[in-house]
Amino acid sequence: MKSLLACAWLTVPCVLATAAGPVSIDGIEFVDHGIGGVIDLGAYRGGLAVLDYDDDGFPDLVIGGTGGQLQRLMHNEVDPARPGERTFVDVTAGSGLDDAEGQQRIGDGMAAADYDNDGDVDVFMIGRFHPGGGIVSHGLLYRNDGGVFTNVSVDAGVRANGYAGSVSWHDYDHDGFVDLLLLGQGTGGGPRVRLLHNDGDGTFSDRSDLMPTVAGTGPVYTHTWMDYDGDGFADCFALWNGPRVLRSVPGGAERMFVDATAESGFAILGPAPMGIAAGDLDGDGDFDVAVSNGAAGEYYRNDDGFMTRFFPFQSIWAWGVSWLDVDNDGDLDHVQCGSSGQGANFDVLIRNLGGGAWDDISPALNGISVATRYAVRLDYDNDGRVDVVAMDPSDYTSVYQNRSTTTGHWITLRLRGDGRLVNRSAIGAVVRVSAGGATQVRGVVSGSSTTATEDLRPHVGLGAATVVDSIEVLWPRRGSLASRTETFAGPFAADGIVEIHAGCPEDLGDDGAVAFADILAIIGAWGPCENCVEDLDGNGSVDFADVLLVITAWGMCS
Repeated sequence: MKSLLACAWLTVPCVLATAAGPVSIDGIEFVDHGIGGVIDLGAYRGGLAVLDYDDDGFPDLVIGGTGGQLQRLMHNEVDPARPGERTFVDVTAGSGLDDAEGQQRIGDGMAAADYDNDGDVDVFMIGRFHPGGGIVSHGLLYRNDGGVFTNVSVDAGVRANGYAGSVSWHDYDHDGFVDLLLLGQGTGGGPRVRLLHNDGDGTFSDRSDLMPTVAGTGPVYTHTWMDYDGDGFADCFALWNGPRVLRSVPGGAERMFVDATAESGFAILGPAPMGIAAGDLDGDGDFDVAVSNGAAGEYYRNDDGFMTRFFPFQSIWAWGVSWLDVDNDGDLDHVQCGSSGQGANFDVLIRNLGGGAWDDISPALNGISVATRYAVRLDYDNDGRVDVVAMDPSDYTSVYQNRSTTTGHWITLRLRGDGRLVNRSAIGAVVRVSAGGATQVRGVVSGSSTTATEDLRPHVGLGAATVVDSIEVLWPRRGSLASRTETFAGPFAADGIVEIHAGCPEDLGDDGAVAFADILAIIGAWGPCENCVEDLDGNGSVDFADVLLVITAWGMCS
């Protein structure tokens, strides 16, 4: 029987269950279904990705293995042994993830997205392998063909030599197809930075020339994307043995990246930085950063594009890390998952009380002291209460189901790109949800925590608000900020999942068709134009190129 912690150390009133029951703190309560094997995901060393591979509306899991182990595909299903509950069932056999080459490779570090825009989600794993002679190769790309995966790594051109440490999907040039960014250790014959451009035909081209040179060697555990400077293009925050900000800037006819580390303020990572999470922790409308490391974590507040280091709370030696609203009160809370060999590291849950106050409510996770590494947030049962999966590579995988009884309302968004201008997974989209007099921001990212893919559906706690007034989406597509931004007027009912589809920017009249009236709208705004909706290519001027875009889209948006 576990001993329970007293309430005296908490900063607000709490309620504890009986000694034989779970801990509940102000209605916040989790249960770890991995402890007793209620949901058995096994104990593996590889990476972790959340994806709805069969498009049934419930998030599934891909779990990577070490060399000699299969990569696992876990399907989210109704649990026949627990009425009203869901579980994960191993459906690896026959899925395509059980191929012989994948079994030889280490599946650590994985990113999920629909790279070919065919409507189902694909998976890239770092997939390290020593084929002999000391040479290390990496790169496992599985194309999802209607629920069955095909290993297309070599044909797609993603296989390479060298140690890759982290990976992400992101449409850096807003051409409608997600690209791959791989960051490496600079050993084993491989580069530190490898940018693979998605050519839209199932293959990738190396465009590492668009990236700054990163010298030296050393481990890199993860990176993530966020638009820290507010220019409408996401930038990359990377955790090598030192910090690095790769800022997206104009580069003639295409985007390129410069090293903006010094000017960004993102200067200190602490020892062994292993996880990163971006989220608006202070509610001011931009993205802040948390880094888990071999100490107490590092935290950066975004102050108008400058990352100010500050210390909201102390955590642990940790790997997986995420921002999530566990009580749906409208403030982002924080979870970190403990590392091996560092004593009794419980997974940590820090509640955001608002106004800069935080409260350690880790006992409400109802976990035990284990060594966890990969961790992701997701709502696996679609009940609006965010859950957490954390992998212990030597024991079991924790499935923390959120069973909180708090009264906050919520909304979850499922964003859909059109596959023409916006990638199907809407990776890179920025969402602003307005409800109850407040606006909250979320991003859609494939690659965060410790090189994992978390639930791609933005989840927003609404507090007492029962309706959402409006949803604004900045889509990752060509054009000015105004032409890329769509506002979906409410009201939207709270406590549900809402699907949002990218519209057609060429339909300037918003009448459901691209027609002659839209050409007239272009002509009416002719000339230099700063951030106007008629500037469809985003070059700062409304001109003949915009007319051509309207003509090209003729009949596509009806």
